[in-house]
Amino acid sequence: MKAREALLARLRAQKLDPVPLPPLSGDWIRFADPQERFRVALGEAAGKVVSVGIGSSLAEVVAGLDPMRGAVCCSFAAMLPGNREPPREPHAYHDVDVVIAPAQFGVAENGAVWIDGAAVPVRAALFLAQHLVLLLPQGEIVDNMHQAYERIGAKVAESAFGCFMSGPSKTADIEQSLVVGAHGPRSLTIVEY
Repeated sequence: MKAREALLARLRAQKLDPVPLPPLSGDWIRFADPQERFRVALGEAAGKVVSVGIGSSLAEVVAGLDPMRGAVCCSFAAMLPGNREPPREPHAYHDVDVVIAPAQFGVAENGAVWIDGAAVPVRAALFLAQHLVLLLPQGEIVDNMHQAYERIGAKVAESAFGCFMSGPSKTADIEQSLVVGAHGPRSLTIVEY
């Protein structure tokens, strides 16, 4: 038996006592105005929130966003068509400027939104497009991540993928220089409708 197989066999033979998961109930953070806290937290993560106001339509608000001007746009949101069909091949998103996708809910604590993989069948689209526009239904904001995980619950097993997103991609170096959009979307806009 080779050393690798012997090591793996010893690891498999180890029996660890199960450890119970921590409870999700507790005195977790709550906000007097979760919607306002969500806006602040997303701004701290270099994202932006835009609301559809009275007398405006969702399509008008999205069309008026800066990244939309002259953009190659793909939409996974049934209510807003893009000017191009979403490619089925992940690598084909290299020339897509904007991806529009639905978000299920937001988290006030950190400005993140939950995106279910069933709503975005090509997950690479969320990471390869230059700009993301995520559509968030009005009032769909929970206070904290504990509530978010309760809300996701068993539904997460129904789709092969889901993720929380908070702001565009960011990276920083040892000199504390923050670069936004270095290795993923350069902007993230949440449109509350």
